[in-house]
Amino acid sequence: MRNALFILALALVGTAAASDRAIQVEIQSPSAGHTVEDGVTNVEVEGIASAIGGVRYLDIMFVMDTSQSLRRSDPSDYRSAGAIGLVRNLSPKSDIKIGVISFDSKSDVAQSMTSDRDAAIETLRLLPRSGSTNIAAGITAALAELERNGRPGSSRVIMLFTDGMSNKNKAYDAAIEATKNGITIQTLMLGKDQKGSKIMDTIAWATGGSFLRVSDPSKLPEAFLNLRTTGVDSVTLSVNGSEPVPARLAGGTFVGSVPVDIGENRIVAFATSLDGDTQESEILVNVRDTSCAALEVMALNEGRPALSLNDRAVEIVVDASKSMWGQIDGRSKMEIAKTTLEEVSYWLPEDLDLALRAYGNTSSSDDNNCADSSLLVPFGERNREYVRHAIAGLRPTGQTPIAYALNQAAGDFGSLQSDRTLVLVSDGIESCGGDPVTAAYALRQQGIVVHLIGFGLGNATDEDAASLQAVANASGGRYVTAGSAEELKAALAETVATSFSVYQGSTEVASGSLGSAGVMLLPEGDYRVQLHSSPPVEAQVRLAPRDSVTLTLEKSGGVVSPFEQRDELPHTTCEGFIQPESMLGASTAR
Repeated sequence: MRNALFILALALVGTAAASDRAIQVEIQSPSAGHTVEDGVTNVEVEGIASAIGGVRYLDIMFVMDTSQSLRRSDPSDYRSAGAIGLVRNLSPKSDIKIGVISFDSKSDVAQSMTSDRDAAIETLRLLPRSGSTNIAAGITAALAELERNGRPGSSRVIMLFTDGMSNKNKAYDAAIEATKNGITIQTLMLGKDQKGSKIMDTIAWATGGSFLRVSDPSKLPEAFLNLRTTGVDSVTLSVNGSEPVPARLAGGTFVGSVPVDIGENRIVAFATSLDGDTQESEILVNVRDTSCAALEVMALNEGRPALSLNDRAVEIVVDASKSMWGQIDGRSKMEIAKTTLEEVSYWLPEDLDLALRAYGNTSSSDDNNCADSSLLVPFGERNREYVRHAIAGLRPTGQTPIAYALNQAAGDFGSLQSDRTLVLVSDGIESCGGDPVTAAYALRQQGIVVHLIGFGLGNATDEDAASLQAVANASGGRYVTAGSAEELKAALAETVATSFSVYQGSTEVASGSLGSAGVMLLPEGDYRVQLHSSPPVEAQVRLAPRDSVTLTLEKSGGVVSPFEQRDELPHTTCEGFIQPESMLGASTAR
């Protein structure tokens, strides 16, 4: 009769408590409105779902049987391994407190409630196995700990494990107290004892929990994970109405991964309770596309590919001093320079005014002739054969009178009013005491830009490189280094053509030359491309992520018009974006 009364009391209290329960679900990570960078294809979603209390917090008490009988029924201590596995599978971003009660004939707070999961795991690892079984003592101790350290509005759960039976009347009394306080008891039993099973099943049923029995101790780790701790049967996740995928449940927490696309992603967690009730939680996650865009700048002049949109005069000044006998990969620098210059002469546009000057090519270095510079081929549009013939006859013998050569070159341009450029190819610095920086500055005052190619400098000191760069800087030109035939060819292509800069606002973010700049990678934004021509030519271009834009500046009938061709670029990171001179394979300054 007494047993029946206790069961009736449990049922009445449990039914009243259950009537106030409604399943709740909350996505806790990522936070609502979270933004992730592009390249992210999946987002891990974590949260709490519960039909017991709130979902802001989860308070779990492990009430673990530590009786002597476990030495026989669970010699490998799968009991502790199962509880530890559950703790490790709880969502790492959920706010969870864990406590541990050990009980045999009496109870003990082995671990007061803590957010330190490692501490809880260590306590579970070291649980003893001695004494008899007193379930009521374990539940009562857990209720007291939850009263001391549990949090208002939390889901409060007791995980009760035993391998045997106990005084059922005291156990039922403790279960009634748990139900009064809105605390669910999930029960797990090892063994086949029918009376013990009935007690554990009744406790779980009356408190709104679930009961699971296993006979094989090795199944305990799986059983701990399978207990629907907070009355939740399942949680599924979907994105923008996609087919739902199941989340992994552990305790009252869930974790799952969902695919996301560029733009706004509506992620929904749909929870179903053991009673069949449903509820959902949703967040919006934005994936921001920060992929780089690609920009290439080209020019057409009257329908033909061009290195300049204006009439252009370029004088190449070649260092033919004795040091050019130095070798690179078994070939003299002079031989490499001559071969490269000859090749370049074939692809230079015929309408480009070209001249060739050399220094150090007529006198022996012992003569210390610091006036050894001569105009080998004067300006002309169709003089390429003369240029190639003069190049073939160069013999490196003399000094390096850079300043003198620059001063002489000032008169080579005569009355030409086109874009005027001087390209100096040198393997060393001034050797005649002249001031090439002043000479370059004087050329700048006449509207002549000096680009300098440092060729085959080898072990030249930093001071030598700085001296050559200073010459280019003085005229607003570029300093480019080249250490091989291919690099020299690229450097000539870059310096002979009209240079340009790419600006974002007033900041220069990239630079190059028509016909040789190649593709520049830039973050999304509004850019201004400016040709360093006379007068300057400008064009605006808008780059969106993944854009591949070819900007063509076409001159026809004296009018320059910009045209864009747009394609799509695969995802390309802009991480570590730097000034793109390095993309061009040269160190340059203008």
